[in-house]
Amino acid sequence: MKIPWIKLIVAAITAEVTAILVLVCLVAIFGPKEASQAQVYAEKLGWWVGPIAGTVLSFIGAFWITRRLANDHLVQGSLFGLIYSLIDVALIIAMQPPFEWIFVVSNAGKITAGVLGGLVAGRCHRRNLPSST
Repeated sequence: MKIPWIKLIVAAITAEVTAILVLVCLVAIFGPKEASQAQVYAEKLGWWVGPIAGTVLSFIGAFWITRRLANDHLVQGSLFGLIYSLIDVALIIAMQPPFEWIFVVSNAGKITAGVLGGLVAGRCHRRNLPSST
């Protein structure tokens, strides 16, 4: 089994940046115009957008990474979710916020969605194989 580490890492970084951009866009569109109020709004909205966007993007990323593989969909989807989660944990450690359970829930969602993305890609791959009967 050959693991495309660079592709996994780049895709996970892209997913993390995309989740942040989703939050920034939502705050820019729907949030208050004053910077201090927008910051408070972003923190409150981030409680929902971060975990939801992270989970959805993890599923999409894992599916995208594994969709053309002949096998090992589950392993590589799991690796994607784990790498994505590790990037998020590194950012959380760097920012040093107080511990919140939402961090655990969010990263568990990313890992689970990565596994599911790999599983779905594997099922799609098996469905597209010609039958041998």
